[in-house]
Amino acid sequence: MERRAVRLWSRRYDLTSTGYKYLEIGINVGPPSYVGIALGDHRGPELSLSLETWESLYEQRWNIYKMLRVTSPDVTLRNEYKNNFISVGPLIVRVCMLQNNATLVRLDSSSVRMMMTETTLHRMFEFDGCIDLMFEQLVRLVDMVDVKYTQFSNIAFKNAIRDSDAFNVHQLVDCELLTLVF
Repeated sequence: MERRAVRLWSRRYDLTSTGYKYLEIGINVGPPSYVGIALGDHRGPELSLSLETWESLYEQRWNIYKMLRVTSPDVTLRNEYKNNFISVGPLIVRVCMLQNNATLVRLDSSSVRMMMTETTLHRMFEFDGCIDLMFEQLVRLVDMVDVKYTQFSNIAFKNAIRDSDAFNVHQLVDCELLTLVF
């Protein structure tokens, strides 16, 4: 399993009332650094999404909702639709019906599988506007994060970083990089 990315200035949106599943956006520290979107749960796995994949998934939401509607406890109907899926960039979206007739949406990447209820899916898509706004703000900061990351990497020791001219105690990026990465 991939190591969780270090994210600066991240915002986590709870998708369930317990916060078990979440949608998070932040600057994944590089190099190169980039704005990343992750769908995760507290078991640990995260499904990393590019902005393009997120937007494509959002655009396909009505088709996903249609797949949810055709799911039925009737075995004949269920078998007819069991091989239906939607391909969204590197993701495959399927609708699964469990033996207790609970219906789940399954998102598969090459390395992570994430399952959620229809309610959680609806909640996730409600955050589309927030994701767009956060992305616009964060993308402007990526170059600064890369510059600082490179400067700090060349110094490589916390005390040396803190004492160097490159470190500014009044810059949030400096404090977070020092604490989270080095």
